Amino acid sequence: MLDKIRNIIQPILEQEDTELVDIIFHREAGRQVLRLLVDKEGGIKLYECVKLNQRISRVLEEGNAIAEDYVLEVASPGIDRPFKTKRDYMRAAGRMVRVTLSEAILNKKEYIGRLKDIMEDSIRVDVGKKGIIEVPFSKITRVRQEVEF
Repeated sequence: MLDKIRNIIQPILEQEDTELVDIIFHREAGRQVLRLLVDKEGGIKLYECVKLNQRISRVLEEGNAIAEDYVLEVASPGIDRPFKTKRDYMRAAGRMVRVTLSEAILNKKEYIGRLKDIMEDSIRVDVGKKGIIEVPFSKITRVRQEVEF
């Protein structure tokens, strides 16, 4: 069903130069919720989420994409969400990130540093005094962007 929804809404997202970051359909507070997390270059604004919600809601209803009653939410993924795709890393290039590892690199399992490079099988992070470390994707448990003040 999620693939069907993705295929129905993709043309709208493309028209708005918007990327579908994640799609979640689950029961929450006694009701079914379809949550679409979207983003675009430079970030997505609240009014853009509202506009997308209206357009997508119409298209899903017309296509009878979901048989049961549900609530549609179109939202920004938020700055502190874990990275899921390589595109998430690319969007955060040059920014501060927190990297949690499954096994230690240089005797540590967590680093905060500036994301320098995204390569085929790894990332490079400038962690300050220890320099730039290369972290294989296979050792990454979680990466989140850090808020900079």
